[in-house]
Amino acid sequence: MATQKTQQDLHWRDSLQEAREEAGRDGKLVLVYLWHHNCGGSKTMGSETYPDGSVQNYVEEHFIPIRFNVLEQPEAEEIFNSGWTPTVIVEDAEGREHRRSQGYLDPKRFVGELALARLKDAIDHRDFGTACERSQSALKQTEGDAARRPETLYWSAVAAYRVSGDRDDLIEGWNRLLEEFPRSEWAER
Repeated sequence: MATQKTQQDLHWRDSLQEAREEAGRDGKLVLVYLWHHNCGGSKTMGSETYPDGSVQNYVEEHFIPIRFNVLEQPEAEEIFNSGWTPTVIVEDAEGREHRRSQGYLDPKRFVGELALARLKDAIDHRDFGTACERSQSALKQTEGDAARRPETLYWSAVAAYRVSGDRDDLIEGWNRLLEEFPRSEWAER
């Protein structure tokens, strides 16, 4: 498969079909990045987020990345139903979307977003054992992130309950969510 190696050493694929095939073979998810060179958020992600070592390591370990410059490939906005950059989409090898984020993300929030996407992928596939494993990473990566942490707590409790069948696991997670983020959207669900 052809790849584009940036100076930041992240291997961006240039074929969506091949990226999905590679993801299927390697047991990874596809990281789709929509950007353009005139977008301030895209520029900052290119100079701060993607060069970060923790970002590079996390992406290389769990994802097959592909990017589309929407000025050069305007059909990407239609394909991925997005009219804004930067947009990050995580999908599985079959092309099913599991998570989407629009707007700039610094390295910490970006890795937290990806960890949450991996958890959500396992939940969506009803693989609750894997979801419990991934919830540990997601909880670690979203520590201190008020936007992603409540959702991570919510799905982690769901996964724990679905594995054990014990309502106490769900209640414990719910109580933790209410204690840490009582006014969050996720505490109201």
